[in-house]
Amino acid sequence: MPEQFSRIWHCLERQDLTQARQWLEAMPAADGPSLAWRCLLQGELLRREGSAAAAEQQLALACESIGDPPWLGAACHARGLNLRSMGRFEQAAAAFLDALAVEPGRAASIHALQFTRLEKESIAGLVGRLTSVVKQARTFPLGLQLLADWEFRLGQRDQALEHSYHSVQLTVSGQQQQLVEWGAIPSLPEALIIGAPKSGTTSLAAYLLHHPHLWVHPRKELHFFDGRWDWGQTWYCCQFPVFQATAGVIRLEATPNYLQLPEAPERLHSLIPEARLVVLLREPLDRAISWYHHMARQEGLSQPLEGVIEAELSGLLELDPQQRSELGWFGSNCLAGSLYGSQLARWYRFFRPDQLLLLRFEDLITNPLGASQRVASHLGVDPHRLRPGDDFPLLNAAPAPYSHLSTALAERCRANLLGDDCALWAGL
Repeated sequence: MPEQFSRIWHCLERQDLTQARQWLEAMPAADGPSLAWRCLLQGELLRREGSAAAAEQQLALACESIGDPPWLGAACHARGLNLRSMGRFEQAAAAFLDALAVEPGRAASIHALQFTRLEKESIAGLVGRLTSVVKQARTFPLGLQLLADWEFRLGQRDQALEHSYHSVQLTVSGQQQQLVEWGAIPSLPEALIIGAPKSGTTSLAAYLLHHPHLWVHPRKELHFFDGRWDWGQTWYCCQFPVFQATAGVIRLEATPNYLQLPEAPERLHSLIPEARLVVLLREPLDRAISWYHHMARQEGLSQPLEGVIEAELSGLLELDPQQRSELGWFGSNCLAGSLYGSQLARWYRFFRPDQLLLLRFEDLITNPLGASQRVASHLGVDPHRLRPGDDFPLLNAAPAPYSHLSTALAERCRANLLGDDCALWAGL
């Protein structure tokens, strides 16, 4: 990509959309290869601004015209994200696979493909392409893990288990490989990050990877204790390497939906009664708004923010307190996902208070080292092995600034529904 276009792309990555638009509009008319770059930049800007239909036109042109492999991969990936925000999931998956065909080890596209909702019939039509990608990148564990999931959904159980277990061996770092009990029977993890969604769990999981005695599953959201419980304990065990008993390595995964699912505490306790659990909580209404924009990007939610929140607030207030305390997913799940008090009460019925560490998202953002060290101590490993020199970037952030609620509706949500949950969060 020419330098002037590269400058605008990096501006988009920094979420400075105003500056990016100014630079783009100030550029002279383009043709030939320059037109392809301009289509990519214009499409990405429109995508981040929320103009999905217009963005699709530009990104489709970019994918047809760009010849430089890394930028073609970026264009296909951006198009996949845009199509997913429009609810066109199978087309989005195909675009992510286009990006992977250009760059087989492109982790961002595998992550995006993992979080693209697909029916079994769609997976059957796409699995051959994913298999080809995995074969091209022989040491690409994330791709192999996703392939194993697709195989399990298609009924290829034995092959899926083999691929799952092989893939996690590939994720063990060089420092930890000497501690692996190669060929051991798969076993259950010792700890989990259980919530809440849009509260920094992706960032925390990445920070803990710096610790030599922590192994964190590189694939966020295994969803065993909610959507994949019927896949069985053997499948879950195959997601974790086995370390020597004297190595002192703690294994964990992060699935933030566990916090809210009513069945999850009892299920987890039945398998790992001494599990150490980590909960990140965000200011309840901020989390609800962030979740709305997450659903707009990933699930094609198109109704305006105020209308979605207003409808969910009305629906929740029609329930009595007992009914709200038993809720799992409700409506758009913006406000229901922030009912922390009732969610935690269900976990305390099965786990001792000392087994749960509660942290605030806001403290993780302002002091990532300190928060990560608290988690390390809770998990029973030396917190000082996490050091100031480690990398603590904010991950999985929104691609652009987003809208907020009117003051009046925000006050109604806090006063009529989220008051106790706001107090719980503030008191951490």
